Amino acid sequence: MKVKRSRLVESLGLLVLCAGLFAGCANRGVGPQGGPQDTIPPVPLSSEPALGTVNFSGNRIEVTFNEYLQLDNIASNLLMSPPQSNPPDVKARGKKLIVQFKDTLHDSTTYTIDFGDAVCDYHEKVPLKGYSFYFSTGDEIDTLETVGRVYEASSLNPMEGLLVGIHRNQADSALVRIPFLRIAKSDSEGYFRIGNIHPGAYRLYALDDISRDYRLTIGESMGFADSLLEVSAADSLPKNTALFVFKEEQERLYLQRTLRDKQHKIQLFFSSRPDSVPSFRALRPSEVDSAWSDSTWVDPMDYTHVHYSAHRDTVTLWLTDSVAIGRDSLFFETRYRRTDSLNRLEWYTDTLRVIWRAPKLTAKAQEALERENRNRRLELKTNARIGFDINDTLWLSCSTPIARVDTSAVYLYAKEDTLRTPVPFVLSPTDTLPQRLVVLADLEPGKGYELCLDSGALHDVYGTTHVSANYPLHLKTLADYSVLRVKLVPFVPMARIQLLNSKDEVLRELPATEEGAVFEHLKPEGYYMRLYIDADGNGKWTTGSWEVKRQPELIYYYPEKIQTKSNWEFEQEWDYQAVEMLKSKPKELIKAVTKKK
Repeated sequence: MKVKRSRLVESLGLLVLCAGLFAGCANRGVGPQGGPQDTIPPVPLSSEPALGTVNFSGNRIEVTFNEYLQLDNIASNLLMSPPQSNPPDVKARGKKLIVQFKDTLHDSTTYTIDFGDAVCDYHEKVPLKGYSFYFSTGDEIDTLETVGRVYEASSLNPMEGLLVGIHRNQADSALVRIPFLRIAKSDSEGYFRIGNIHPGAYRLYALDDISRDYRLTIGESMGFADSLLEVSAADSLPKNTALFVFKEEQERLYLQRTLRDKQHKIQLFFSSRPDSVPSFRALRPSEVDSAWSDSTWVDPMDYTHVHYSAHRDTVTLWLTDSVAIGRDSLFFETRYRRTDSLNRLEWYTDTLRVIWRAPKLTAKAQEALERENRNRRLELKTNARIGFDINDTLWLSCSTPIARVDTSAVYLYAKEDTLRTPVPFVLSPTDTLPQRLVVLADLEPGKGYELCLDSGALHDVYGTTHVSANYPLHLKTLADYSVLRVKLVPFVPMARIQLLNSKDEVLRELPATEEGAVFEHLKPEGYYMRLYIDADGNGKWTTGSWEVKRQPELIYYYPEKIQTKSNWEFEQEWDYQAVEMLKSKPKELIKAVTKKK
C-alpha cells in the first residue's frame, strides 16, 4: 500500500507539474513581454568600396549594416545619377546591401545611387530614409548641388514624386532625345535636391516621367526653369529654384475604350477633346465574314441616334432598330482623329466590334425584367425645389434622348396662396440630341412657382412617354445672400479673380475692374480667392507650352478665408503682391499632388 501510495503521489505531482507548465505556455502573453518596438533604422558600418571612393573600376558595391535588412519597393525608390539604360540589380542578403551594375560606367564621372526609403530593417521594416551612396570613376568627387521645390502650376500645390533633372546639353531637343545627366525626385512637400554636380551651366527641368526613360515623352506634364542654372564652387549656398509643372493644352488624342453596358446603347470614350466628330458606318455581315449572307441585313445606322458630349470626347450611339438591339455583336467602321507618333493629328479608320453580354437571370427575374420593359415610362428629373438658388438654371432631364416636345403640354405658373398665374417661358435643348431641357423664364427672388407637365409632353427616341407631373418651385430671397466686392489695390487691368470653395474649386470668375469685381448672390459661407494675370487676354487661365517656351500664367492666392453672412455686403481690398506668391496660399487648401502611376 505504501508503495502504491507513493507512486500515486508521484503521479499526481507529475500531473500538477505538467499542468503548471501548460498553464505557463498558455499564459505567455500575461505580464511584461519583450522590449519596446524597434524604431531605429539600420546603420551602415562599412562598404566595399568605401563611400566617396575615386578611380572606381568595379561593377559591384557591398554595404554592411548593423542588422539584417529587407528592401521595400526598390524599383520605385531607386534613382541613379547619371541614369543607366539598365538599372542596377539591388539585393539584401543578411546584413549586406549588394548593388550589381548591368551597364558599363563612364570614365571620370561621379555616380550617386539614391535608395530613397527602400532600405529597411528586417523585423520592424523601419526605413533608413534618404540613404544614398556615391563614388567616382575619375580622380575627384563632384560635390556641388542644387535644391528647389516643384509646384502644380494651376493650384500652387506641392508635387510629390516628380523627376527633376539637369542637362549640360542646352539644346531644346536634348529634353526629348537624351536622358538627364543627373536626377532627383521631389518629396511629399515638393522639395528636391540634386547632388554631386560638376561646376558648369545646366538646363533644369521637372518631369512626370510616366514612360520612365528620363526624357520628355508626348503627353507628360513638365516644368522648366527660364534661365540657365549656373553651378559654381564659389557659391556659398546651392541654387534654390521653383519649378511650375503644367500639362500642355493639346493632349494626346486616341480612342480609349468602347462600352455597351445597355443592349440599346454604345459609347466611345476618347482621351481628350477632338477637333472634329467621328463618322460611323455599320459593316454588312459579308464584310465581317464572307460566309455570311446580306439578304436580310438592314443598316442599323438608319435607325441610330448619335449623341456627342459637350466636349465631344464621349460619343453615344442609341440603337432603335430591334434587330440590331437583339444582336450580341455589332461591327462598325469608324473614322476619327488621333495623335500619331510625331504628335500630329491624323485621320484613322478603325473597325469596332461591340458586344452585349446579357446578365444571367433566373426565369422569374427575366420575366420581371420583360414586364418592366413592357410597362416602361419615361422617368423625368428636375432641379425644381423649395429653396431654389437664384443662380441656378431650371431644367428637366430624362435618361434617354428626347425626340419630341409638345410645348402646349408644359406649363409654368406663379403661385400666390391658391392663385396660379401663367408665366411665359422657353424650353431650350442643351444640344441636338438632348437629354436635358433648360427652362428659361424671368423668376423673381422669394416667389413661388409650379412646373407642370401633362402626360405625353415629352417623347424619347423609343416613343416612350411619361405620366403627368407637377414640381413645386420656390426661390430664395435676396436677404438669403451676401455680396462680395473685391477691389485690387493697386488695380491690375489684366487680372481675373476666382472665387473658390473649401476644396480649392472655382465657383465663379470675374475680370478685375477699378470699381471692384462684384460677386452677387453668394451663399452665407466661407470662401477663398485667387487671381491670375490674363496676359494673352483670352479670358481663361492659360497653361504653359514647351514648344514656344511659355510658362503657365502665374496665380496668386488671397491668404485668408473670407466668411460671408446673409443680407450683408462686403468689400475686400487686395494687394496680391503684399504676400510672397508661394507663401500666399492658405494652409487648409494646400494638398500634395502625388505623381500619377
